[in-house]
Amino acid sequence: MLTNRQIKLINSLHSKKGRIDNQLFLVEGEKAVMELIDSSISVEFVVITDAFASKYERSFKHTELYIEDEELVTKLSTLVTNAFGFAVVSMDQFISAFAFNKQPTVVLDGIRDPGNLGTIIRICDWYGVDQIVLSPDCTEYFNPKVIAASMGSFARVKFQYMELADLFEQNPDIPTYGALLNGDDIHAIKFPEVCFLLFGNESNGIRPENISYISKKVTIPRYGLAESLNVGISTAVFLDNLRRN
Repeated sequence: MLTNRQIKLINSLHSKKGRIDNQLFLVEGEKAVMELIDSSISVEFVVITDAFASKYERSFKHTELYIEDEELVTKLSTLVTNAFGFAVVSMDQFISAFAFNKQPTVVLDGIRDPGNLGTIIRICDWYGVDQIVLSPDCTEYFNPKVIAASMGSFARVKFQYMELADLFEQNPDIPTYGALLNGDDIHAIKFPEVCFLLFGNESNGIRPENISYISKKVTIPRYGLAESLNVGISTAVFLDNLRRN
């Protein structure tokens, strides 16, 4: 049974301040939690409902496990309903070195929507691009909505927050391909194996000060009448074309 101290800790992880102060975050739902258990990621402890205890109890033999009723689990969760449970995970193990000169890197300029970021993480994982650089004002990687939208991919994609000017100036030999409305047709572009793929804010696009670092402006041509593409979809189109090359 969870102690009052643990319940207070879990509730604190609903906020960014609580996550930063404790260096912990929540992973919620059956699929995401079970992916963690099957990975090398160290989990602090897991809370599952009694309905799933008989099915999964043996899976958590190396993890501290608490079995509670669904009402309490849902109350402690950030989800509207949570019939399975959640894991409390340490942030410390997600600090990784980057190899900018060996593979493509997705670079995000001011992405604020957690669902978009989670989707981008999932798309990067699908296409085998495992490193993302985020401007300091991007939404928090460990936001529960980001974690949920990534569908477990957050555990396989490295990330780093930094000023984008520093990134580009420290790596002048790596070309930057920016997603813009006034660029060259993406279908005519051959992406190199090593590059930065830069995507801008959902409303305003890439900031003017970062456009100057772009080596090649790239546009996804519109054939229909839709006003715009979601930044997650744009990322998928770019990575699909990159992998076709």
